[in-house]
Amino acid sequence: MSGPTGPNLGDGSPDTAKKGPRRRSALPWIKALLGLVGMGLFIHLLNRVGWGNILDNVRRLGPWFLLVFLVEAARVFLMACGWSTIHNAFFKKIPLGTLFRIKIISDNFNFAIPSASLGGDAVRTLMIRKTISLKDGIPSVLFDKTFEYFGSTAYLMIGFGLGLLTAGLPASFRIPLIAGVGVTAVGLVLLVGVQTRGVAGTILKLSRIVPKFRRWVESREAHLRETDANLRLIYSRESKKALIAGSFHLLSRLVGTLEVFFVLWVLKAPVSLWQAILISAVVTAVNTAFFILPGQLGVMESAHMLMLQTLGYPPEIGLSLSMVRRIRRLAFVGLAMILFFVMQRKETA
Repeated sequence: MSGPTGPNLGDGSPDTAKKGPRRRSALPWIKALLGLVGMGLFIHLLNRVGWGNILDNVRRLGPWFLLVFLVEAARVFLMACGWSTIHNAFFKKIPLGTLFRIKIISDNFNFAIPSASLGGDAVRTLMIRKTISLKDGIPSVLFDKTFEYFGSTAYLMIGFGLGLLTAGLPASFRIPLIAGVGVTAVGLVLLVGVQTRGVAGTILKLSRIVPKFRRWVESREAHLRETDANLRLIYSRESKKALIAGSFHLLSRLVGTLEVFFVLWVLKAPVSLWQAILISAVVTAVNTAFFILPGQLGVMESAHMLMLQTLGYPPEIGLSLSMVRRIRRLAFVGLAMILFFVMQRKETA
């Protein structure tokens, strides 16, 4: 007499053979570990310099924080102007004010969720789809991102050139700076390559690695083909507005260096505008080279300290500058959250 029947877990049937323990990605653990290392370095630097010195310098800014926030707002506004220039030249017009608010939200989404500045661009695409379809929204964001990379590469080249010409660039920073320029340039080449070769074909090839993802891509292949058609249309037209858009992105980077200039002036550690550009470019390059490190915690502080020490200032000046920039970032994260909820509420009203 046979015993009670039940599911045969070891019969080697196709259904059971396909199932097995899923491999979990090690990337979250790597990021968590790097985050802990960065936090340790950050705390070590604060203890080494002294919390009291940093707090005194930060408090010294007082009402000057408003100027720091206005400089950042101007930087993001210029980036929104670049996006508006290229978007309104090819697609259904969206008010500059709307794009400005979306840019604030997307930029600070990048800070909250480190993803090589790509997570915020997905947010941009989703937030404008109420006005235009995804087949127009995706090319709009991709094209703007391309010119943002152009502006960033030109800016880093300017900073690197200043460092070489003034002999003010520390040897320890040359490799990270070159790496930062290289990463940005490679990203630019890949971005342009994907757009000119075709987004649909590229994604379909990549989706072969994950069958479930491939089925999702194939179900939306028609929309991706429409996106490719829009991108080809953009690249087939010679437009001065493309150059204007790139200029806005470069100008936004240059305006952002005023933050360094003003903060150091308030801290009684004045630098020239050229030195401010050099400091900002080196820190940007180091952050780009260490993009996988969440928030570049510890790395950003080290870059500021070493650059200011190179110019003859004590380490607390560099660390104080870094802390001020982080406080400004946190303030804009709060602003971005408010704008996001307000815009979402208007859309659902």
